[in-house]
Amino acid sequence: MKKKLMATVLAASLAFGLAACGSAAGGDTASEAPSEESAEEAPAEEAPAAEDTAEPAAEAGKTLKVAYIPNSMSNEMNAYGYKIMEEHQGDYNMEVTAFDGQYDSQTETAAITNCIGQGYDAMILCPSDINAVIPAVMQAKEAGIIVAMYSADLPEEYREYRDIFVGVDDTEAGKNAAKAFIDRFPDGAKVIEVGGTAGTDAQIRRHDGFNAGLEGSKIEVLDYQATESWSSNETMDITQDMIVKYGDEIQGIFCHWDGGATGCIEALKNAGIEGTYIVAIDGSRSGFDQVKDGTQNVCISQNVVNISLKALEVIRSAADGGDFEAENYVPLDMVTSDNVEELPYPEW
Repeated sequence: MKKKLMATVLAASLAFGLAACGSAAGGDTASEAPSEESAEEAPAEEAPAAEDTAEPAAEAGKTLKVAYIPNSMSNEMNAYGYKIMEEHQGDYNMEVTAFDGQYDSQTETAAITNCIGQGYDAMILCPSDINAVIPAVMQAKEAGIIVAMYSADLPEEYREYRDIFVGVDDTEAGKNAAKAFIDRFPDGAKVIEVGGTAGTDAQIRRHDGFNAGLEGSKIEVLDYQATESWSSNETMDITQDMIVKYGDEIQGIFCHWDGGATGCIEALKNAGIEGTYIVAIDGSRSGFDQVKDGTQNVCISQNVVNISLKALEVIRSAADGGDFEAENYVPLDMVTSDNVEELPYPEW
């Protein structure tokens, strides 16, 4: 059954054709897609399965051609992650090229299929829609390319088609957010939740983790709404609407990311509301700055440097046939006014 499904979705993915990859910012970033005519005659050898040990996917020690395909290079986290990869690619004997997904699943899919044709050895993927890229990911796996998911994983039933996941545990991040509210309001409180882009891996897991963490507590979630994109303008509009609806009932806000919390804070300021307890995830400059100035109470921080370096390290091990972990979770930091000055200031 699964083989038939795979054949069907592979056929569907090929219908996209070899369209142009999105442009991206930065040194070796590709400005246009690799063409079919310039593709190598044969795909890379078979990639390792997602196991602790694997056969080499390429000649051990060879320079690896790696594609970095994030949902958008306009996202500061993705751009900073690529900067780290560029700076350290030589340490792992790699050439990493970025392709801008432009928050568009068809653009991301086209980038994946084009890079398959160009004979890339590995791909680092952070898609805007984890379900939409599954056919292309299956095609990459079939071609023997090492598939590494970066900060966003495939649905559990399709994880056999990726070799590696590197990132934080977003479900755990959501649970940490819930704990922050429970610790602050042991006798209960009413809060709202403002989510990231609907359907993205981070949005789903942060939401699910938050609600799981609140089970059995006295915290009541008055309302929840996800955004259409990771936009602080959207979070400001959503928060303004909820202020109109619930007024001073709102004691706290959980926003899925620090930049989005900026919009929530602006909405509170415009409404003349002070003292709302705000928790957000990411660990960006905006999050640290907001904790410092007291407008955000907790920033649940992920270390982009460690995530990016871990991705390169594990891909290198997989390509050389060494031992590697299929799932690599980088620890989270709880940033508050008590420790914000002691932690390294983020560069994104």
